[in-house]
Amino acid sequence: MIDPSDPFAASVDGFPVASDPENFRAREPLEVLVTRFSDAVRRGENPSIEEYVRRYGNWAEQIRELFPLIETLERWKSDKEMECLRRSVPDEFPVRRVGQYEFVRELGRGGMGIVFEAIRADSGRRFAVKLLPWRFAADMPHWKERFHREATTIARLQHANIVQVYTFGTHEGYCYYVMQLVEGVSLDWIIRRLRETNDLVYVDEIRRAGRKDPGASRDLPISQSNDHSGGLGRGSWHDFANIGVQVALALSHAHENGVLHNDVKPANLLLTGGGHVIVTDFGIGRPIDDDIAQGDEHPTGTLRYMAPERLLGHCDARSDVYSLGVTLYELATQTTAFDASDRRQLIELVMRSQPRPLGQVVPKIPPPLATIIQNAMAPEPAERYSSAQELATDLLRYTHGLSVRSTRAGLLRRALRWCARTAGFRRHVAVDK
Repeated sequence: MIDPSDPFAASVDGFPVASDPENFRAREPLEVLVTRFSDAVRRGENPSIEEYVRRYGNWAEQIRELFPLIETLERWKSDKEMECLRRSVPDEFPVRRVGQYEFVRELGRGGMGIVFEAIRADSGRRFAVKLLPWRFAADMPHWKERFHREATTIARLQHANIVQVYTFGTHEGYCYYVMQLVEGVSLDWIIRRLRETNDLVYVDEIRRAGRKDPGASRDLPISQSNDHSGGLGRGSWHDFANIGVQVALALSHAHENGVLHNDVKPANLLLTGGGHVIVTDFGIGRPIDDDIAQGDEHPTGTLRYMAPERLLGHCDARSDVYSLGVTLYELATQTTAFDASDRRQLIELVMRSQPRPLGQVVPKIPPPLATIIQNAMAPEPAERYSSAQELATDLLRYTHGLSVRSTRAGLLRRALRWCARTAGFRRHVAVDK
């Protein structure tokens, strides 16, 4: 069947010829492919060079020669553009209101925007508003599309452990979306506090840090199992497992709806004083089908928590499982899994080494919990839990005193896989930030 949108498709005498909006017949075919590829990269997509080679074999040599250079240049331009835009954002943001939402205070800044606490004028309810902090960004299709994709991705994920998005719009040239206000602290705050003290991090401190309402006594204490301390300590193993269960169930819901998070890390997990965990920041989340079809040749995310296969251009639901495993490792040990200040060195650590076994870092950790975390962050996807739901199930088995399973392969098999992964790394071009 002829695809009329494909300028390379043959035409048949006697049938209407499709329109030529790109003026393809007046341009060299390779020029059209270059334009399409450049536009896709500029929009933040990850077009597969090998897919272009497969589909347009007559230009395979030129595509393999030109497209990597084009991709590098476009991403460099995009990074420089974003860098310039970020520098242009003032410390004190001038906008104090969008639509019905009056800003109360700034909550944080990320790669794609500023988040404010806001009050809706007609109801007095409090929300979080994420703002693309450049006026008339609506006239910048690339950034507007990315921002809109983030909002719509989260909005279609309805789960108790995923931040809710309510509406999206523009106001006087600013793009924004409105979401649930989570009065809690990030998990990296918890890890930092546990590292600083041998005492408990009490619920009251967590509530104050998260600006919790003083009258919120209806919340349950963080501990819901063996610990009845009213706080978190370095040995709150069941609490750590309960945190992992909530995140794993949220990821399972996202995966069932066809979305990868792609940046699971402590900073993107919020914990309330009641022990409830909310997964945030699906800004670089992508449809699973896109990742399978197109690959992930230039992955975005945080290297320290990125699954090794993502650095080689592959990912699926198990990549998010890996990132959660690294997060739980850091929560349980209060140490970084991969410690390197140099980017290249960090990539090599992720690809070619494994963190110290949990039992060596924290001898008191229960072996079943250590096994679960090691299963989740196994460097080979086949050795991990096949889904976030499986990880949640094993964490629940641990909290109920039941046996957990090991996904570890034999020593010889792991050695062979390590050799294959190392060979792949040597062929791989360093990824973007």
